[in-house]
Amino acid sequence: MSKILNTQLNGVFNRIEAQALDVQMAAQCLIQAIGGEGTVYVKGYEDLNFFEDYVLNSNEKLKSSAPLASINTFKDIDTTDRVLLFSPYYTEQLKRDVETLIDCDVDFVLICNKPKTEIFQDHLFHFINLSTPRPIVYTEDYDKIVTPHPIAFSYIYYDIYTQMIEMVRDLDL
Repeated sequence: MSKILNTQLNGVFNRIEAQALDVQMAAQCLIQAIGGEGTVYVKGYEDLNFFEDYVLNSNEKLKSSAPLASINTFKDIDTTDRVLLFSPYYTEQLKRDVETLIDCDVDFVLICNKPKTEIFQDHLFHFINLSTPRPIVYTEDYDKIVTPHPIAFSYIYYDIYTQMIEMVRDLDL
């Protein structure tokens, strides 16, 4: 099973790598808040909400970040701020938050699996497809297990994070 897991995870990573330009654009969007004396507001949903603490408080946290829950309303977000949202799926709650951010003309990054049935206006924000819409490993009983949302998000986060560090260092030269 470990070979199957390895092969399938490599497929997920390849699908994420195919979005290299989107990841770069997301990093540039977020770095604007850091370079512009703004704040990167962060919110995780469902099975990825535990990453919120990591992004905010770890040794490899986003600079100038704060929980989105720390503001009273999205109207408190100003033009120097950015928002980072991440979720396994495009849920109703996430959809409401995305629509509100669009209505408030806030620049933001969304990382989740792209919905198949929604009218999804991903041209209005920076979107990265998590590329984990379903379990990836077959068992002997032909069940599928392991939906690697946390692994894919971690990979995307570190891709954005390393690009942001590189951008900051380039600015400091």
